Amino acid sequence: MSNNKAEVNLLDNYTFFVIPSWGNLLGYPTLGKYANHKVSKITQDLVIFFGGSEHAVSTERGTLYYLFGIGYYYTKFELQSGSYITDNRQLTGLILSDFVYDHLATSKNITLENDRDVIISENLFKLPIDLSYKSETKRTFIQGTLMRNLFIPYKDIILELMDTLKKPQSFQIDKTGPMLLSTHWDFYNQILISSEMDHKLKANYTSPTAGLNGIEIGAKNHLKNYFSQRELQNIQESTIKLKNVYSMMEYDPMYLFSIIRNASALLRSEIVSTNFQKSDKGNKRIPKESIFISAEPQINSFVNWPEQFRRKTKDDLEKSVVQVANKIYQPNEVDKSALPFKEYRNEQDQFEIRTMKRPIVELKPLPNMPTSNTLDILLTVKDIVNKDYDVKSIGNALGTARDYIKSMILHSNILWDMGKFANIYQHTEPNLGLSPKEKFELIEKINKWINLIKKT
Repeated sequence: MSNNKAEVNLLDNYTFFVIPSWGNLLGYPTLGKYANHKVSKITQDLVIFFGGSEHAVSTERGTLYYLFGIGYYYTKFELQSGSYITDNRQLTGLILSDFVYDHLATSKNITLENDRDVIISENLFKLPIDLSYKSETKRTFIQGTLMRNLFIPYKDIILELMDTLKKPQSFQIDKTGPMLLSTHWDFYNQILISSEMDHKLKANYTSPTAGLNGIEIGAKNHLKNYFSQRELQNIQESTIKLKNVYSMMEYDPMYLFSIIRNASALLRSEIVSTNFQKSDKGNKRIPKESIFISAEPQINSFVNWPEQFRRKTKDDLEKSVVQVANKIYQPNEVDKSALPFKEYRNEQDQFEIRTMKRPIVELKPLPNMPTSNTLDILLTVKDIVNKDYDVKSIGNALGTARDYIKSMILHSNILWDMGKFANIYQHTEPNLGLSPKEKFELIEKINKWINLIKKT
């Protein structure tokens, strides 16, 4: 089947679309590389996406499903040293080949089996931004289910995406071109970007990261095969609109369902209701979920996973990693001035990795924490961090400080941040101190809290 660009009809579909493990969805094709080192273990590989429009394209090789909007590929992984690293890539589109889409559409439901447009399964969380057509009882149930299964477990990552959205230089599709996470047969488990991305950004963006087969140039040429210039312009304008909505929108960081509720209010004039969204399954058995509206004609068909992309388990993939002792953060001494930008960037990455290693420190008792003055409490916490206490003690100090401050101020962002750090640090092995990078970033964060308190 050949595609005719004249027949393309983009469908507006404002959705919140989360794949909790990209590797699990694809059958763990690779662990990937980072900073010239092989990744030995991946603990998180999340895709979060705010969809705006979608389309299904029939090709000679099968059907491709496109979702356009703004999102994030986030990964947390481990190199041979045992140090954990996080990395991410901004996205403006997803390309799902038919066999990946069908695997996603038939993954086991966790709950809400009878709701056609809200999907909570092992491989996917998906809901329309506008839930106003559902009963109040149904909305309350959906909200509670998503809070337990999505917004609480992945709170830090979702907040990181929302913070990134607020940065003026983020998601500038008119300057960077599209950034597409792809399972197309020729670009399987890759991100496609455009050549119009500037050199410095391109060098950083295309550096290898965990879980992906590569990041390549070719997004614009690929889309031109299936979409007219007018449609490409519509996609770009829709992406810019979503960036503006989500970057300026207010939300409660302690109650992340407010992102959906507030986005719905801002986008409601753009949302076109469909019969598909308003009908539940009832007792009718349907072979697979309707993830995209454009996939409705294929609801009764199923494409098997091809042998070409044979699936593996996470354990098998991680066991295949060969540990190379002399490759653990021992870069050769070279003249950095002679390096191309990308190689120099890799040297910088290796330095950054070394700064993330946690040292062994002496255990010592914490000082008494002030109880009645917020500024004194924060200064005491800062002093504890500066004096290189062990991570667990720093976590305990942050937890105590948060409990005292909670009764005195209403800065939910400060309280949330303190609780987040306390929870992470309190579950750390004993005798480990903060890495130089962690210490620097925590001091910066505490200074921001102090400045905020001084202004109030």
